Amino acid sequence: MRKTIVIAEIGECWNGDRDQAKKLIKIAAKAGCGYVKFQTLDRDTIREDDPEKEWFLKVALSEDMIGFIVREAAKNKILPLFTPANVKKAKMLKERFRCQEIKIASSVAHNKETIKYCSENFETVFLSTGMSSLSEIKKMVDHFEERRVNLYLLHCISEYPTGPLLDKKGLASLSEDDVHLDMMLILKEKFPTCRIGYSDHTRGLLACICAVAAGAEVIEKHITLDRKAPLEAYESGKGYLGTDHVLSLEPEELIDMVKQIRRVEKIFGERKWVRTEGEKMLKDFLVGRF
Repeated sequence: MRKTIVIAEIGECWNGDRDQAKKLIKIAAKAGCGYVKFQTLDRDTIREDDPEKEWFLKVALSEDMIGFIVREAAKNKILPLFTPANVKKAKMLKERFRCQEIKIASSVAHNKETIKYCSENFETVFLSTGMSSLSEIKKMVDHFEERRVNLYLLHCISEYPTGPLLDKKGLASLSEDDVHLDMMLILKEKFPTCRIGYSDHTRGLLACICAVAAGAEVIEKHITLDRKAPLEAYESGKGYLGTDHVLSLEPEELIDMVKQIRRVEKIFGERKWVRTEGEKMLKDFLVGRF
């Protein structure tokens, strides 16, 4: 029976607070996720004129913080996963922390130097395809196929949130027209040697459940302790908390999503032709009766 990989994407939602990161790692493990993921960012490459500079500096991961995440993940029996901002960060993850698996974000996927390094140094790569054309994806895939990397292509719509419809509280709702899950199936058709998945930026869990039913082998979903945290921080004058919270699941929602994914897997069952015991009992009674 299939077993979908679930990546709990913490991203910016640890708010630069080590205690919050620790709590989110525990929540991801409790929910039954396979990985808990963080984005490294690179303090040295954040532009001076970037309007989010102060925020990015707050959530950029130091080597000390990465070590903390690795240790906390081990304590909670969940695998850590990191998204490098560039080849420098990818090298650090490989050489300093001996990472064998890595996630490449859509925004980094066009960095040829990073793609080349990752294809030569990591055993498993999760690659988001947001903003990319099929021809661009093919060039990326070719690098990994040459090295026989275990490659997952993740369909992704790089809008934060996908379908940016906001209610009065500034929370996004799902716009079904913007998800385009059939693009995930196109990836499977065009790149049959790769595994496929879905990196989600919608609010809620419906799109993720649909993706699993459509054949996704991995789901990546953002999580937060409190989806309303940015609004509350703004109103109280505590500052900016990034763009990730609004499209993230809160703890109980994450638990519910994983449960629903496991139910979908059971509904599909094993990939073999089999009749149920009830059918076997009914066959003698029904066949030839009419």
